[in-house]
Amino acid sequence: MCSRGLLVSIVLSMFFLVGCSGHPGAGKWAAVVDENQSSIFASITIDFDGKASITPTDSEAPAQNCYWQASAEDSIAIQCGTADQDKGTLFYSLQVEEPNLAVLTMDDQVLGQFKRLP
Repeated sequence: MCSRGLLVSIVLSMFFLVGCSGHPGAGKWAAVVDENQSSIFASITIDFDGKASITPTDSEAPAQNCYWQASAEDSIAIQCGTADQDKGTLFYSLQVEEPNLAVLTMDDQVLGQFKRLP
């Protein structure tokens, strides 16, 4: 009887764990830069726990610490605070175009294209 209860507990635990998968935008992303494209950001890190960071191309500028939430199946809304109180909160969107390619926008303006890092 005890082993049957244990088996049921294990099966139920596996069922609940399977239902919780990561967003396709989660991970580390690097800017795609070539003669046709540039980006003001070098990289984006989207952590599973809801935190994110956006690192500018300019090494003198600090990384932006942010929070994110899924806004669609293939899109993430990113909210970043700034040290400049006049700017307030910055809102970005990361749209996953392909499994390893995403586009960062702000107010419908494309800020850069990013490839997923391994």
